[in-house]
Amino acid sequence: MSKIAAIVWKDLYTTFTDRSLLVIMLAAPLAIATIVGLAFGGMGGGDIPIDNISVVIVNQDEGSDGQNYGSIIVSAFVPTEADGSTANMDACELETSDSSANGDMQPISLTDLTTATLLDDPAAARAGVESGDYTAAIIIPADFSQKISYGQNDPIEPSTIEIYANSGRPIPAGIIHSIVESFTSQIATGNIAIAATIETLIERAQERPDFGIQFLAASSSFQPNFACVFVPAFNPISIERQTVAGEATNATVFILVLIGSAQAMFFALFTAQGAVSSITEERRNGTLQRLLVSPTPQVHILIGKMLATFVTVVFQLLLLTVALTVIASIFNGGFIFIWGSDYLSVALVILAAALAVSGIGALLIGFAKTPEQGQLFGSVINIVLGILGGAFVQGIFPPAVAGFSMIYWGTDAFRKLAQGSSDIGLNVLVLVVQGAIMFAIGFWLFNRRMKA
Repeated sequence: MSKIAAIVWKDLYTTFTDRSLLVIMLAAPLAIATIVGLAFGGMGGGDIPIDNISVVIVNQDEGSDGQNYGSIIVSAFVPTEADGSTANMDACELETSDSSANGDMQPISLTDLTTATLLDDPAAARAGVESGDYTAAIIIPADFSQKISYGQNDPIEPSTIEIYANSGRPIPAGIIHSIVESFTSQIATGNIAIAATIETLIERAQERPDFGIQFLAASSSFQPNFACVFVPAFNPISIERQTVAGEATNATVFILVLIGSAQAMFFALFTAQGAVSSITEERRNGTLQRLLVSPTPQVHILIGKMLATFVTVVFQLLLLTVALTVIASIFNGGFIFIWGSDYLSVALVILAAALAVSGIGALLIGFAKTPEQGQLFGSVINIVLGILGGAFVQGIFPPAVAGFSMIYWGTDAFRKLAQGSSDIGLNVLVLVVQGAIMFAIGFWLFNRRMKA
């Protein structure tokens, strides 16, 4: 153990007295994250105004048996009779009595939240969304009422309303999707309730003829009662504007988390590359050969090198997380720990990431014969891992591809912790497994080369 400790101490001393390496380890990732945060942080904010969401509606519904459920949806977005049509539904007695009891009080309308436009051409509606004129297009099919209406010999069938949304406006588009889904669910529930009620009454009428006579005599009064099921005012889902306040609502802080963690992981790879340069330089200078002829096992040499790299990377990641927290606190106007409140998980991610990065160093030691090869192989591997893991541009590769890079798993773990989630078990496991596998391969190659 004393020999391993001596190797670790020598490498740590060499690392922290090398100014150029310290610049790569600490100054470069910190500067990049800060510059990106300042450049793009002002593009967002804590409050996202949700108002006047532009919507285009194409109602192709032809109706069924005098009912047009497409018009019911249209009437929720457009003032009554604005499209020159009617929903063809009988009045709900509860709605009438409730309105008269409340006097001038009016329910909140979607017209306060949205700005709706009616079109006849679905292609024109989609083109308007693509050009940015509308947030979303609601396209109601021609057989909408026919499929979801209940008939004794006409069962209810699934029907789909198309929501063609602008991908650049995910939040308002999601609101429109939820609103339409709420209305369609209400209509579907109403028709299912009608079907269940009528079928139950018919079955009872068949069992009791006297009830059947009463049922036929009173059948005309059922429709107004059923009409209340389809009235939006009785929908239990309501819309209320609220401002959600949180610690990390500042866009600059969020960007610091994403870019800062990615850059910290990326430049940690170059720290591991320094271990390769160290051992290949010792091989060229003859120092490694003198160690090998001494009573020092080869595994102790590699463990000492990798343990020094591990400690260095832990220090590097720890210092960067603290420095980024200080910068974020300055931007925020007060102290804010941007990595979440689960400090134990933050430490666990740092240790797992350092282990994975040290595995890269061991793998490079096994491959490289000279310092030049170490620099070449290391730079290529680091850049490839950086591209896959999102160190330069995030989100260009799907997770199945980005998952080959430890940068992806480390950055994703830091992001989850910053958002208050502790679901980092898979991230930590992958980082540890990657580090262990690469260390095993690197040790096997290193041992094989030393025996050759």
